[in-house]
Amino acid sequence: MDSDHINSIALSPLSDSVETMYPLMQSSMDNISEQICKTQSTDNISYSGENQYTATMLLNAVEDALDKAVVSDE
Repeated sequence: MDSDHINSIALSPLSDSVETMYPLMQSSMDNISEQICKTQSTDNISYSGENQYTATMLLNAVEDALDKAVVSDE
């Protein structure tokens, strides 16, 4: 992320146990990341019903990270 543009969004490397327990996590993150980088917004992100809980959790985490990354003019 630079001062006014989201360049990319990625997960930290997942452990094998996390990947096993949450097999849709990486594909969900890839889908969400692509949409956010294209639109520069977390609004109106679409995802399939089969991974709605994973996608919602990841989207909330991305929004939290973006809130922390906001550059203050102070």
